Amino acid sequence: MQKSVIQNPQPHSKKTGMQSLSVLKIVFMLTLLLGAILIVGCTAKPAATEPPTVLPTEPPPPTQAPVVVPTAIPEPVKPGVDIGSAEYEAILAAYKNTKMGNTYDIGKGPNTYCSRCHSPQNWDPTSTTDRPPNCVTCKFPTDEEMRVATTMDFVAEEDWVGISCETCHVVEGDRVLTENAWFNPLTKEHETVATTEALCAKCHADTKGVSASGGRGVEHAIILGGSAHLNWGGALPQEQRPDQCSDCHNPHTMEVKGCVDCHADVMTMENHAKGTMAQHANLECQACHDASGAEVGPFPADAENPRWTTILTSVGRSGATTSVAVKSHSSAWLVDCSRCHFEANPWELTVLTADGKVPEPPAPPAK
Repeated sequence: MQKSVIQNPQPHSKKTGMQSLSVLKIVFMLTLLLGAILIVGCTAKPAATEPPTVLPTEPPPPTQAPVVVPTAIPEPVKPGVDIGSAEYEAILAAYKNTKMGNTYDIGKGPNTYCSRCHSPQNWDPTSTTDRPPNCVTCKFPTDEEMRVATTMDFVAEEDWVGISCETCHVVEGDRVLTENAWFNPLTKEHETVATTEALCAKCHADTKGVSASGGRGVEHAIILGGSAHLNWGGALPQEQRPDQCSDCHNPHTMEVKGCVDCHADVMTMENHAKGTMAQHANLECQACHDASGAEVGPFPADAENPRWTTILTSVGRSGATTSVAVKSHSSAWLVDCSRCHFEANPWELTVLTADGKVPEPPAPPAK
């Protein structure tokens, strides 16, 4: 029996088959790997990219509006007089010749009372025992030397200027203001006053500071008979009647207006006595048109041609009388002629008839 011989394959063929199988495996593996890469590439999310870092920038400075400097509103110029001006020098020259501008009292007692006006910087409320005149200063002899406040310097006599402008007016720089204001020596400040009469009354009062009586029982701080133009006894009303001191009294020159300065037409009025100017050339208007009840007569009585006016007579402690001519400030329209033209009058004036008329002059003696 012939044995079949199984021939083994050639080694070369076996090796070749194994190599082919390896190649297929490699290709297969590469295919799988490539597919996996493709799948992952298609399904994977893209990596997030960080935004670029933006550094914060400083905001631009705000646009400033142009600074508008407000225009200063000029203060209104207060009415006044410039020191050194012609108007000021004229007022000062007139004022220096008045009593207020030249007063210098070196009399009795402390200087405190006078210096309320005359030297405001010297006033010391603690240096006085009483407001002069008082019992001591009136009854006993004058002191050899003035009693001066030791806390302040006294104004030397050669530097005395009377009542200064600052007493009645505010002085701002080189300008004296027109408005009246009283310098209070205690507070060292000016105080406003409602009227010029109130300003005058700051000084023209009695020693206790009470408004002095004007006489005849009429309370008035300054003058006889009360305030001007009281229209007593049916006086005609005036459209611009004076009611302040300065309406008639110039505070700088001390000049006083007369009645005819405002009543220039009074002598030509039909209701005025005929011939008054001719028969009463030396007669003050107040002598007839007076409502205060003051005495009326010639003053000075011993003068050759005295003026007839109202007179204030005072009686001293010793009984002596003192008379002074004071123009009445209480005016009346109607006139009582019998105040002077009465029976047996001391001036030998014509006596009125029973019905109040001027008698006919006697007939001249026959030749």
